[in-house]
Amino acid sequence: MKGGVYTKEKCPVCQGNFQNVKNDLLCPSHLTRPKHCFIQVYDKFSHKTVQVYTDPETRESFYSYEQAYQLLGKMRREIKAGNFEPSRYVAEKIKPLRFTIWSDKWYEVKRIEVQKRLRAPSYLKMLKVHLSKLKDFFKDMDIRDIGNRQINDFYLWLDGSPKYIKNIMDTFRKMLNDGFDWGDIKIMPKFPKIEMSESFIRTIDLDQQDMIINAIPDQMDRAFILFTARQMVRPSETRALFWDDLDLKHDRVIIQRHFSLNEIRETTKAKQVKILPLDGEVKKTLQCLPRHITSPFVFQKKGRAFSESWPRKLWNRTSKQLGVEISLYQGTRHSSATEAVNRVGVDSVQEFLHHTSRSMTKRYAKMNVNGLKRVLREK
Repeated sequence: MKGGVYTKEKCPVCQGNFQNVKNDLLCPSHLTRPKHCFIQVYDKFSHKTVQVYTDPETRESFYSYEQAYQLLGKMRREIKAGNFEPSRYVAEKIKPLRFTIWSDKWYEVKRIEVQKRLRAPSYLKMLKVHLSKLKDFFKDMDIRDIGNRQINDFYLWLDGSPKYIKNIMDTFRKMLNDGFDWGDIKIMPKFPKIEMSESFIRTIDLDQQDMIINAIPDQMDRAFILFTARQMVRPSETRALFWDDLDLKHDRVIIQRHFSLNEIRETTKAKQVKILPLDGEVKKTLQCLPRHITSPFVFQKKGRAFSESWPRKLWNRTSKQLGVEISLYQGTRHSSATEAVNRVGVDSVQEFLHHTSRSMTKRYAKMNVNGLKRVLREK
């Protein structure tokens, strides 16, 4: 098998060449050894000569003939088996596939996708959290060495809620799937199946909801929360509502855009256009709101749409003052939808919320136990 261990150094005594002597690299006259050596092999499949100057594991120069010769043996076996990959041994080819470097490159691709408005800005915020966990575990591992075992070890290493862990694993799967599509990895490894238990939906009754809304002193703030609760829309959709989306004459509203963080996107989160009937009290409230001379937004502060955090902080502050501990989303959309399901049934609410699956809407029906009371024993 062609190939061997060589050096470019000269004997420091006689300036002669070092020679291979009984599995060692020596000056036969003075028995001196080189400080550094390298491996050279010929890959008959790619018809290329490959030179390796550093250990791919330690990324340090070969400190002895024996160390280099052991790696040469491994390379020869791979060449004979037909699965030799020079990029696993050549430093400049290994570096881009180190996980920390490769994942940064992958993130940059996703950042460009967001820049081109192919993804929502909130997607990047989530990726930063997930990538920090992945980098902590995999560090400088070659992504080609990440197999079923490594993925399962990472899954067992993660700590947090089932949903948090599932989200990280979904990001990880997407990363490696992109790596497979790009040709950086040859085999797509398997991921463990993560079973998600049904999450409990916290709600409040509509009297509590009205109490919180009526306790908000500012007219514009109060109208924002009222619209979100009565129309059962996402706060990000309420923020993006234009006056042109309202048809006060025919009592209807078009929900067709949303905010991702503080960037407006010309579609809803579910990528649907929703035409909804307008609640009577909401209509009266909107008719009393001041309009900004240039801003298209219904809910605005000096012409600017509400920030991502403002409605949430407003709700949390007001509800806490009244002794109610529940999030904005649960206290408005979830609570209103739960009451509506119990009043008009699943099918009507599914159509109103534009849920693509009936099971999504049926979650709200489980909150009403009054219909189950007949199962209990009577005295």
